[in-house]
Amino acid sequence: MQIIFDLETIPSQQPDARELARANIKPPATLKKAESIAAWWANEADAAVEEAYRRQALDGGLAGEIISIAAVTGDGRQWVRCRAQGEDEAALLNEFIATVEQWTRDDAARVLPDSPSAWPMDDHYLVAHNAGFDVPYLWRRCRVRGVQVPGWLPGPMARIGKDYGCTMLLWAGWGNRVSLDALCRALGVPSPKDNGMDGSQVFDAWLAGEHERIAQYNLADAVATLAVWERLQ
Repeated sequence: MQIIFDLETIPSQQPDARELARANIKPPATLKKAESIAAWWANEADAAVEEAYRRQALDGGLAGEIISIAAVTGDGRQWVRCRAQGEDEAALLNEFIATVEQWTRDDAARVLPDSPSAWPMDDHYLVAHNAGFDVPYLWRRCRVRGVQVPGWLPGPMARIGKDYGCTMLLWAGWGNRVSLDALCRALGVPSPKDNGMDGSQVFDAWLAGEHERIAQYNLADAVATLAVWERLQ
């Protein structure tokens, strides 16, 4: 079964996350005079800390967290959930895994009603846009949260393009990039960005409690990725 999925990620929600970001910033090397360095700490350090903190969302899952997961299949199944502030990340991960495995059991009951146990439970192929980010991120957050990693979820050493699929790589080739929005527009596929949201807005929307808006954006990304994937086969 091909599982096309998408993640939305945010910076760490641990209480000390911003202080850890502060510990890793320093004034620009171009500042030499003590008064210039002091002025930077007084006037610009807070903005630099916030920028460093928000970059955790893109750190591959070391500190950044997953707040929303969407999954779709070529036969029309869809699932998405965005967790609220205070809700457990592990619960979201487990719900995603349970959904995929329920889809598998449904297939087994449909195709092999007399012997569903003969159906391969781990025969899944994950697909995402920029999958080299999403797939390892998902694996790492499972490890961080103590969630059992299913056999169908490749780890960071897996081979992109072989062990899992990537619409960005399929179009752009090794070492090159293309946004999902640009690729959708090139192929005439409805872009998920048409609803007025993009990834840079997710964290602030989440803090504002706009969970349903994030979920719909997340699902639109997965649906668009499926459409692109099918066009490129």
